[in-house]
Amino acid sequence: MAYRTTTATPYVALGARLVLTLAGAAALIVGAFMTWWAPLKGSELALEALWKPTFRQTDTFLATIGSAAIVVALVAIIGMAFGTGWLTRIAGVVGIVGFVLFAVEVYRAPGTNEIGVGAWICLAGAVVVLMAGFFGGRRSVTAPVVNETTVVEDD
Repeated sequence: MAYRTTTATPYVALGARLVLTLAGAAALIVGAFMTWWAPLKGSELALEALWKPTFRQTDTFLATIGSAAIVVALVAIIGMAFGTGWLTRIAGVVGIVGFVLFAVEVYRAPGTNEIGVGAWICLAGAVVVLMAGFFGGRRSVTAPVVNETTVVEDD
């Protein structure tokens, strides 16, 4: 018996993936420019705050936590080009791990142990991006092929 496999992507799931990915990426980008710790915004806070409990301001935008959040958002958007969503899920996980690293350093630091609203918004965006990566995957259906034979009658 012959079998035929049909692969399709449900349009509703694809739409959900598009909306969730763009919403999560927008949250990551907006959060990158908001306050992360005390008076410092994500676009001013040095990237070393992910592994050192000293928080310093830097003038180099590419060396900030905010730029890292924007890169994660861009990777999530690029991940929409792949049908399986694996790159979008990786971007979400990287965003969550980045928040956890930052939170550990904030609580290790002496003095104020308050995480700013920008970091929380980036965490929410990363979670939404992670969820978006699970939508819109391809679905394969395998079914037996029914051969119809044509009956020709003689007159």
